[in-house]
Amino acid sequence: MVRPHAALERRHFRIGAIVQFDTFLMERNQTLFENGVEINLTESGVHPCTIEEIMPADAAQALLRLPLGYGWTDGRPDLRSAIASWYPGALASNVLVTNGSSEATMIALMAIVDPGDKVLFAVPNFMQVDGLGRALGMNVQRLPLLADRAWQIDPDALAQAVEGGVKLIAATNPGNPTGAVLSVRSRELLLEPARKAGAWLMVDEIYRGGEIDVAETETFYGSYERVIVTSSLSKSFACPGLRLGWIVGPETIVEEAAKRQDYTTIGSGILSQIVAAAVMAPENRERILARGRVLLRKNADIVQSWIEKRNRWSWQRPAAGGMAFLHYDFDMPSEDLSNAFREEESVFVVAGSWFGIENHIRIGIGVKTEHLVEGLARLDSFLARRNLV
Repeated sequence: MVRPHAALERRHFRIGAIVQFDTFLMERNQTLFENGVEINLTESGVHPCTIEEIMPADAAQALLRLPLGYGWTDGRPDLRSAIASWYPGALASNVLVTNGSSEATMIALMAIVDPGDKVLFAVPNFMQVDGLGRALGMNVQRLPLLADRAWQIDPDALAQAVEGGVKLIAATNPGNPTGAVLSVRSRELLLEPARKAGAWLMVDEIYRGGEIDVAETETFYGSYERVIVTSSLSKSFACPGLRLGWIVGPETIVEEAAKRQDYTTIGSGILSQIVAAAVMAPENRERILARGRVLLRKNADIVQSWIEKRNRWSWQRPAAGGMAFLHYDFDMPSEDLSNAFREEESVFVVAGSWFGIENHIRIGIGVKTEHLVEGLARLDSFLARRNLV
């Protein structure tokens, strides 16, 4: 068995004597290994844009003369307005610009939930809310999605989970790592108990705009007065290097989150905000999203063809997002598979166990097509050596 990196043997760490954080396994593994492999299939976004694909040459050239001051700590007015325009009914005052969606989620969570409050967290998912919430003393309870129903909400599990009250329900739509889009029924299942309990509903919509076979995902924003949406330019917009995210929600929550941001990063970078304003300008926004959708559809078809020719693998074709969540039926822990595949073939994939789901791996389908094809060929070689084909 290939052992994980020594730094990951200890699954949690302490700050002082009070706050204890579990190791964020996916993020820590990516930090350690993603830049040391020939083919990195752990990313869930679209192959990155260049600045010249986003901005006219004269605008890009003007960046060379830009004084590198602080700028607008809560986001440039034109950027906040451009983001708001993607959410029907939102105004610039409903938007706070952050350093990626991770900061957006962190400060929104801190603005809403107190220690001891119950948080329902739909899984599988990006595990930030789970780990951060528990570290901050919140009562985080996982709400399993139904794998045999295209990763939709389980009405019975949800009804039982909200008994006794709930402060926040957190979900991702489209989903990570599944790429599933919540149905109309699942949306109502989340909204109904939130309205009844007066709870907040926080939805990570970072994969909205990266649809493969369906129309653009409807935002949750505006469907209930206590809805908060987080997102960023890292996935569907193909600009992860900008580290530019946002919160869209009621003005009171935006203001409270901004107070927390004063203690975290103060604000995002001026260069990132200028380029982001160009990305989110409506005419650019649709062009950049269309670029990604073409690549995602092409690569999803390649994975589907690979799956159809292999008896021990299956998937539910993702509706959106730059990832495929693949199920396998042989006896090998997914973290062991990820480690061995990386060490033997220099290809890095995400272990399903890092999302709390075994016998799965997540592979990126937003990468260059030639990298995906080569990665799958190397996976075949890896499996053949173990008689797992």
